[in-house]
Amino acid sequence: MNESIVQNFLKQLQAAMSQLNLYPANHPNSEAALKRGWRATTELAGDDDVVIGLKGYAFFLNGELLAYTSLMYANLYQDLSAREVEAITLAGEIDRAEFAQFVQFVAGDTDDFPTGGTIRINESRLVEGDDTSAFADLRFSYSGVVGTLRTLDHRIAREGTFEMAPVMEAVEELIDQSLNANAAALLLSTVKSHDEYTFYHSVNTCLMAVATGQYLGLTQKDLVPIGAGAMLHDIGKVAISPTILNHPGRLDREQWKEITIHPQEGAQAIMAAGGPGHEVAATIALEHHARFDGLGYPRLGPDERPHLASRLVAVSDVYDAITTRRSYRRAETPHRALQILLQGAGGAFDPDIVKAFISLMGIYPPGSVLSLMSGELVVISHHTGDFSELRGVLVRTAAGEDIEPEPVTIHESQVGQQILAESVGIEPAALLDRAGVAETVLAPAVPQVDEGAIERLGVDEEALKDQATRSLSAIVELD
Repeated sequence: MNESIVQNFLKQLQAAMSQLNLYPANHPNSEAALKRGWRATTELAGDDDVVIGLKGYAFFLNGELLAYTSLMYANLYQDLSAREVEAITLAGEIDRAEFAQFVQFVAGDTDDFPTGGTIRINESRLVEGDDTSAFADLRFSYSGVVGTLRTLDHRIAREGTFEMAPVMEAVEELIDQSLNANAAALLLSTVKSHDEYTFYHSVNTCLMAVATGQYLGLTQKDLVPIGAGAMLHDIGKVAISPTILNHPGRLDREQWKEITIHPQEGAQAIMAAGGPGHEVAATIALEHHARFDGLGYPRLGPDERPHLASRLVAVSDVYDAITTRRSYRRAETPHRALQILLQGAGGAFDPDIVKAFISLMGIYPPGSVLSLMSGELVVISHHTGDFSELRGVLVRTAAGEDIEPEPVTIHESQVGQQILAESVGIEPAALLDRAGVAETVLAPAVPQVDEGAIERLGVDEEALKDQATRSLSAIVELD
């Protein structure tokens, strides 16, 4: 069964639950959401029973792990677990009224749910074992950080503040897992969530910034505050209206002015939450839109460059934003995103960091979907340092037939074009994991460090802290 069908079921279930938290079941918005959810459930159900199991923070379909679906719907997993749901059985033709009762039950509107119908709770136990795949620990840490960001977001909305300690703990765990397998971390950063863009974008930016910093020779001690800053770089956006954040057209002057305040708001929030010791994280929040040439926002002094950590995060931030579909624009391919970074090197972006980022990612980054000149479709897992040689899996024949993924090595000259993964229904990380190439991808990339770049970047702990303190003084000037 196509995993996208399961994801649509979970997506529509989550949407229907959200509507019932806002409106009664007979409200037009709730009725529309319930109708969409029922249709998705009908599409998933078949002649035989279909069982969605929940165990160990993961979803299973008829006993088969749905690793990346679990990442995308970790919040829904928590909601279902809170209602003590361990398994959902879909039996035959789904009754529409019963689906509405089911959603009301899992949304907490009622404590009663009939047994023996077309939807049954905790009847079957097809889940066996846990997530024991090669990516398991890294995925678990990723999911934990997304959960931490959700909690933080809710607390800020409720109380106007947050605590840094849980963020640092989650970041340190994620970095511990990713440093020994940065190729896998880069592949995991292809996970997208259109419904919770901010959370997943923040984690993906963190993974890529940390991998790039490691590639440049930064130590784990240096990378933890950078990871925290990457995770929280957009925290100031909680003060901005969602209408403005998702505005489909050009912003007017007042809307743009509100957008440009979010770096300052974010830096202030981090320092209020963490105080001394979190200057680097706060500086990243302040400067991630400042640009290498200082012409972004907020404007820096005429002789000032953004902090090294800010320059690292700026590259990863823009790359992930470009490769993710938003409500107001389509996603671009990874290759196109690298071209945009290269075009901006020396202006918007630090040229040494762009060079390191491209060297780490390869000209066709992990998760790239390539159509070969011969007509086959290949998903790239990694490169070997020689950009002309690409490793991945063959997923479609020249005749257009989808096949079980087969490991393959191709040459750059064989590539016809790169295409968007979502346009052909592919989730790169999930596919490569299932294809059995995870052990190879988990091997850490070998840095090819340009020592001259290291000297130019100024990797010095005390110097970095001093520069962060100077950068943060701009907050006072902006008030």
